[in-house]
Amino acid sequence: MRRGILLGSFDPIHIGHISMATAALNEDLVDEVIFVPAYQNPWKTKSTDFDIRVMMANLATVDLINCKVSVVDYFNIKPYYSSTTLKLLKEQYSESDLYIIVGADTYVDIENWHEGKWILNNFEFIVVNRPGYEHCVKSHINNSLDISSTEIRKLIKEDKQVYPLIPTAVECYINEKNLYK
Repeated sequence: MRRGILLGSFDPIHIGHISMATAALNEDLVDEVIFVPAYQNPWKTKSTDFDIRVMMANLATVDLINCKVSVVDYFNIKPYYSSTTLKLLKEQYSESDLYIIVGADTYVDIENWHEGKWILNNFEFIVVNRPGYEHCVKSHINNSLDISSTEIRKLIKEDKQVYPLIPTAVECYINEKNLYK
């Protein structure tokens, strides 16, 4: 089985993330997509609680065919590098071909990640184009939405409209928990 891995803080998960996953499935690049919320991004000092971000990812993907959420990063160790998460996934899905689904803006920087060369040598990549990166790397998926979780958090804080940037179920959960205010 070909499994796509979509790593992220998902703080909150948004339509851009979902679009990347569904495009990889619809273009028959993978058979399943696994959304993997980061327990704690080593480059960010503050994140919404892991359990809350996992819940939002579950709410966003519940109706998606061949998509699931993994809490594997819960078993990661500090400082929570993606390479460690990917080693855990490689172990868990040893019978599968694993593909990392990533935006072109992130792909061009992977070599600088902790164990970046190991990641590049041990995984196939499905690269999604991003504005400004069209000439830097060959993309496998050309329909990219330019949406950021940072911008969504800002809109929520300012009591602005966030639909259709995030699924309605996620917006309701954010409102219920009074997140990002």
